[in-house]
Amino acid sequence: MPGEEQQNAVSLKLPTFWTTQPQVWFEQAEAQFHIRQITADNTRYYYVVSALDQNTAGRIIDYLREPPDENKYEGIKTLLNTTFGLTRRERAAKLLHMDGLGDRKPSELMNEMLALMEGHKSCLLFEQIFLEQMPEDIRLLLAQYTFTDPRSLAAWADELWQTKQQEGAYINRITALPRQEKQTVTRTATPSTANRDKWCYYH
Repeated sequence: MPGEEQQNAVSLKLPTFWTTQPQVWFEQAEAQFHIRQITADNTRYYYVVSALDQNTAGRIIDYLREPPDENKYEGIKTLLNTTFGLTRRERAAKLLHMDGLGDRKPSELMNEMLALMEGHKSCLLFEQIFLEQMPEDIRLLLAQYTFTDPRSLAAWADELWQTKQQEGAYINRITALPRQEKQTVTRTATPSTANRDKWCYYH
């Protein structure tokens, strides 16, 4: 209705459409629509069109020239997601060939993997793919437990990963110490005979 469109035509500038992450872009755009109470189909549609760069608009020019009379916004959303998003098989292939943890936290890797799932429930295979990306010592510890929530698995992996990072930094500092300081640290860290009978080395 004209009145509704006029009411919802508030000031808004969406970022240029992200061809590499179309679904994320629409999540951002719809958050802005919600904040500004933009509900009119035409208004949403033309905001999306105004955010397309030349190459992107050229890819869907047929739709832009003759959009449907109704549901213009849902139509262009589906078209852009189909044109630039990954197919189900492409997402599955990416999951099966993850590049490893790298310098990311485990939770960051989990975010990427869950995004590829697109709302599908995780399963044992998904959990195993995640574990295969972890360093061996972390993987062996996590594999002993069952997790019902993938994010709780990632949170625990983060704790183990952070501990591993801190231990590595400590070893690097010790390695970098001058010889005499190393000897002092070593003597301080060596447990007494009395303590050795009751406690493990690290307690």
